[in-house]
Amino acid sequence: MTQTPTGFGDPNAYRAIFFDETQEHLANVEAILLRLRPDEASPGLQGDFNAIFRAVHSIKGSAAMLGCDDMAGLAHLQENLLDLLRKDERPLEAGDVEALLRAGDALQAQALRHRGMTDRAPDTSAVEALLRDQLARPRIGAQGAQSGPVRRAFSVTLGPLVAAIDAGDLEMMLAGLGEMGSVADTRIDNQPGGSVAFSVELEGTAADLESVLALVVPTDITTIEPAGASAPVKAAPQPVPSDDLGDELFVDPAVFKQRRAASEPAPAIAPAPGPASAPALLADLHEPVSVAAAETGYIRVSIEKIDLLVNLVGELVITEAMLARSAASQEDGTAPTFSDAGLADLSRHTRNLQEAVLAIRMLPISNVFSRFPRLVHELSARLGKRVELKFGGESTELDRGLIEKISDPLTHLVRNAVDHGLETAETRIACGKPPVGTVRLHATQRGGSVVIEVSDDGRGLDRERILAKAARMGIPVAADATDAQVWQLVFLPGFSTAEQVTDLSGRGVGMDVVRRNIQALGGSVDISSAAGWGTTVTVSVPLTLAIVEAMTVSVGGATYVLPLASVAESLRIEAQQIHRLPHEGDTLRVRDDWLPVLHLARLFPPAQAAAEAGGIAVIVEAEGRRVALVVDELVGQQQVVVKSLEANYRRVPGLSGATVMGDGSVALILDVSHLVRLCAAREPASP
Repeated sequence: MTQTPTGFGDPNAYRAIFFDETQEHLANVEAILLRLRPDEASPGLQGDFNAIFRAVHSIKGSAAMLGCDDMAGLAHLQENLLDLLRKDERPLEAGDVEALLRAGDALQAQALRHRGMTDRAPDTSAVEALLRDQLARPRIGAQGAQSGPVRRAFSVTLGPLVAAIDAGDLEMMLAGLGEMGSVADTRIDNQPGGSVAFSVELEGTAADLESVLALVVPTDITTIEPAGASAPVKAAPQPVPSDDLGDELFVDPAVFKQRRAASEPAPAIAPAPGPASAPALLADLHEPVSVAAAETGYIRVSIEKIDLLVNLVGELVITEAMLARSAASQEDGTAPTFSDAGLADLSRHTRNLQEAVLAIRMLPISNVFSRFPRLVHELSARLGKRVELKFGGESTELDRGLIEKISDPLTHLVRNAVDHGLETAETRIACGKPPVGTVRLHATQRGGSVVIEVSDDGRGLDRERILAKAARMGIPVAADATDAQVWQLVFLPGFSTAEQVTDLSGRGVGMDVVRRNIQALGGSVDISSAAGWGTTVTVSVPLTLAIVEAMTVSVGGATYVLPLASVAESLRIEAQQIHRLPHEGDTLRVRDDWLPVLHLARLFPPAQAAAEAGGIAVIVEAEGRRVALVVDELVGQQQVVVKSLEANYRRVPGLSGATVMGDGSVALILDVSHLVRLCAAREPASP
C-alpha cells in the first residue's frame, strides 16, 4: 500500500474522490478508444486524442500526489504514446488502441489494489512492454522506416519588439528551448523596435513551440518558419517526470525557473524487458488484466432527488406535529380534532416518500450497456467479425440491485449474438448483407417492467437444426409446433446446436442459466427469430425488487403472497370441476385448456386441516406455462415490501421471500416459477 500524504485535509476523502474520478476517466477513455477506427480516416481524431490525454494526465497527476507511483508511471507511458498520436507524428494503429485498452485495465487493477480491494499487486510488465513497443514504431518523417522521435527544425523571429524583453525571461526561454532540443544562430537585439531571432530544433510541433514562446512575447510578433524535419534520432529512455508538468510544454515561467534551479533527476521507470514484437505481446495479453468486479457500495444521487427527499421528510415532521396536537386536543377536549385529515396527509406523504426513496435506487440502464462495447470489441477481434454495437433507451431506469443481477444474463446474450448470430464479413457479403453485422440493445419501460431487447441481424435460428438436435436428445416435439415453441428448446439444459465447443460457447448451459437468472428476478425471456434476418431476445424484468404489487391469498388461515405480474386470473371452482388424469394428477379445465392443479394446502399444510377441493383457483403463468393454484380465498391486492428469506433465515424452495402485513403478521411470498416447474415435473417433457 502507498504512504498517505498529509497536510491537505482528510487523505481518505481525497483518495476516495481520486478512485471515483479514475474510474470515470478510464470509462470515458475506453469509450473513446472503442469508437476509434485505426484503419479508416476519421475526422476529429486530434480532439479524441486530446480528450484521452487529458484524462490520463489527470490520473497521473493525482496518483503521483497521493503516492500511487505505479499508477503514475503507467499513466506516464500512456501519455508518451498519446503525445505522439495527438501531435500527428504517426498514424493511429490497431496496436495503439489495444495497448491503451490494456493499460486502462492495468490502471483499474492498480486502483483496486490501492483501495485495498485486492491483495496482490497486478503484474503490469507486459502492458508496459506493449506500450514501449508501440512507442518504438516508425513515425511520420522517419527515414528508412526508422523508429524514434522526430526532431523538427524551425526558424524563429520575435519582433519588432514593442519593449525590451525581461532579460531573465529571455534567458529562461532560450535555456528552456535548449533543454528541449538545441538552439543556434541566435541574434539578439533586445530593445524597442529590435528583434530576437534564432533557430531551434526539438521534438514537437510549431504549435507547441508557439505556446512556449507565448509565455514571454505576444504571439502577434512571433514568426515561426519550418526549416524541415531532420532525420529521426534514437529515443532516449523516458524518465518519469518529477511532477505532473514535466512532459507538458505549457509551463508557467515561475515553475520553470524553480524546476530549472532544482534540476533534480527524476526517478526512472524500470527498463523495458527484452525486445518483443507487438503481436507477441498481444498474444501474451490475450486476456485483459484481471479486474475484480468491485462494488463501490454507494451510488451517486442527483441533487434534485435529495432535495425532494428532504422536503418530504419536512412534510412528515409537520404531519407528525399535527397528529400530536390532535391527540392532545382529544385528551383535554380544548380544540376540535382533525386526526382524519392528519392521517390522510400521513398516508400521502408516506406514499410519496416511498416513491422518492425507490427513485434514489434507480439508475439508468446505460450503467449496464456501457460494459458491452469492450466485450464486443474483444469478441469481434477474436472471431474475425466486423460488428457494430447500437444502443437505444439508455436512459431507462432500473433498480440498482437489478442492474447488478441482470449484467451477466445480458453479457451472455450479447456474446451469443456475436458468436452464433452474426456471420463473417465474407458470408454476409455472399448473402447480400453489409459486411458489418449489427448487434442492438434497446431498453424501454412498460408499466411496472423494463423490457430489454438484444437483437442481431445475423443468420437467425435454424428450425430444422434445432428439431434434429431435439430428436437426438430424445425430446418429443409436436409435429405442428410453432416457431415460438421450437425456440423455447434452446432454453433447455444442455441443449446446443453448436458444432464445436469453444471457450466462448457451445456447451448448452448459457441460455438455460439466462432464463433461470431472469426468472429468479421475477422476469421472463422470449425469443423471436427469422432465418437470414436475425434473432431478438426479449428480457422483461420488474422495475424494482424492493416493493412489488401482489395478490394475497389465504390457505388454512395463513396468508400467502403472489406477485401480481404472475397472476393471469382467478375463478371460483367446485370440487367436481377438478379431474384426476393418469400420470398428470389433478387438472382443471379453463375454457379450452386443461391446466395442472396445485393445491397449496398440500404444499403448505395448515395447522388445522380443512376440507380440500373447491374454493378459489388462481391461474398463474411463468416460463410459458399456466398452472391453477387452489386456495381458500382471496384476501386482497396491495404493495408489499420484500424481505429476503436467505438473509434472515435460509433459502426455501417454493418461496422467494417474506413480507410484514399491516397487522404485523409475516406472510410468505410464493415463487411462482418454482411452483410451475413443480407441476411440469410430473408432465411428459414438451416444448
